[in-house]
Amino acid sequence: MHNGFRNLHLKPVAGRLTRVAVACTMALSLALAPCQESLAQEKFQPKASPGATANATEPVLVVTLGSINKLMQDINYVTAAVGQPNAGMTFGMFAGMFAQGINLDQPIGVLVPLVDGAPQPIALLPTNDIKATLKRLEAQTGPADQLDDGTFVISVGANTIFIRQMDSWAALAPQKDLLDLAPADPSSLFDGMGNKYDLAFRIKLQQVPAETRNMLVAQIRQGFEQAMQKQAGGNPDQARDVAETSMKQLEQFINETDELNFGLNIDQANKEIVADTAFVAVDGTKLASLYGGAKPIPSAFASVIREDAAAYYHAATSISPEAIDQTRASMQSSLGTLASALENEDDLNPAQRADIKEMIDRIAELAMDSIAEGRADVGALLLTDTEKFQFVFGSFVSDGSEAAQIAKDIAAKVEDDASAPRFEFDRSVYNGVTMHLIEADVPESEDEARRVFGDTLQVHIGTGEKSVYVAIGPDSENLLKGLIDSKDADKGADRPIGQLKFRLLPILEYANAVEANDAISAMIAELSRSADPGLLTVVQDVIHNGQETKITVGEGLLKAIGAAIQQAQQAQMQQGQF
Repeated sequence: MHNGFRNLHLKPVAGRLTRVAVACTMALSLALAPCQESLAQEKFQPKASPGATANATEPVLVVTLGSINKLMQDINYVTAAVGQPNAGMTFGMFAGMFAQGINLDQPIGVLVPLVDGAPQPIALLPTNDIKATLKRLEAQTGPADQLDDGTFVISVGANTIFIRQMDSWAALAPQKDLLDLAPADPSSLFDGMGNKYDLAFRIKLQQVPAETRNMLVAQIRQGFEQAMQKQAGGNPDQARDVAETSMKQLEQFINETDELNFGLNIDQANKEIVADTAFVAVDGTKLASLYGGAKPIPSAFASVIREDAAAYYHAATSISPEAIDQTRASMQSSLGTLASALENEDDLNPAQRADIKEMIDRIAELAMDSIAEGRADVGALLLTDTEKFQFVFGSFVSDGSEAAQIAKDIAAKVEDDASAPRFEFDRSVYNGVTMHLIEADVPESEDEARRVFGDTLQVHIGTGEKSVYVAIGPDSENLLKGLIDSKDADKGADRPIGQLKFRLLPILEYANAVEANDAISAMIAELSRSADPGLLTVVQDVIHNGQETKITVGEGLLKAIGAAIQQAQQAQMQQGQF
């Protein structure tokens, strides 16, 4: 009964996905093109549009889908990994029905040049016989007309699509003259895309004329202005300042970006899903300087990069003067918004608002002073097993003594509050770092919190001349001291400027030890059989005038998600919800 219910819903979904994979180029053409008057097939008369491509740019946008074979294999892999194999099989069945005439090993693409300043999509299908493909799609489009020059014409709803066979590719467009812009072989335009990814796009903003970019900025600015006029309550001047800062950054991005790339790939060989993004600014612009100023630097916190970590985050990079200025402007806008929110907080009296604002301003000033030194260096580490968890954090600051003083001043503000934590400052000095301790009793009613932290929550803090450390969890002080001991060990900078790694299995094992849960137990069982322990990684690195980011999701994480879904479905069935 359960499988029957699932298949009932998956078949139409898979059918829609397949039609998108085979005829996606038509859909994209329809979405980007202006609607044309629908004409009956037997009365069709194409509209003349002489010179429609006279003022055409190179493609501003290139989009590719992997080949039908690649999509089928990758979808089968993912649906099996998440415990829903029927979806993949149904997709493959429908793909076989609708892909007649399509080269199953070549990618599908869409090119979008600007014609007279307007985006005009040109879709490209890999086929030597577009006529056979159109015949297969007659149920959706009706029979195709063929003009004297061999161009096919179909009507889909209120839209007209022109199709031309070009060697081993077929071009589709909403206007006949646009077909003249289609290359006979688009392989060079698909370089770095195509079958390298299941889905990819490349945007070249400098192909867009300056007047068009300015028009786009003006339209966005008008939207901001209308939003500001409708805003009720709060501080409209402050909101306008925040919007203006965002507008300036957006305008800079639109006018100074050269190229933006994205690719999503299901990598069966390495059992992972990968998302790649890359951003490149125009050479010589402020935006290029902003990103070009980021370089990896030696780090005092590189020891958090550990293979046995449940999770870690590390970043160590130089910061350009342009990035410092932009960060300062953004922070000032954010502080103004926060100040407005405090003014509207009814649970605080004026004195409390003033105290909180003062502390926030001091923390922000310390953060800005640290960034102004032209570097960022931070590391965080989480360790877990079935008995305990430990977390430690370290960061570069311009003045560690000011960080300690801020903590002391906060403690002084709450010393008369019976529910406030207990503070012990300047307890000792370890390897040049002054150690402090914050303690708070965990209420007896909080059973889970007591199993995690014990009867007393301890937060260890260390402040050095140019550093701040924080550690939480049983025996975490020793972990903090280990981080301090390694501060001078890193002499090189042969690493990405930022990286994160997350392993789900050890975190779930600890969570299950604290309080058992059927869904968590199912995920643990699946991860224990998987090739990886539920990995998620994010890596950010520098490229010329820009940055690139790679996000990787391991097969184990997919299987864990599938196990959780199946457990939830079983629970619902037992409750009679199916």
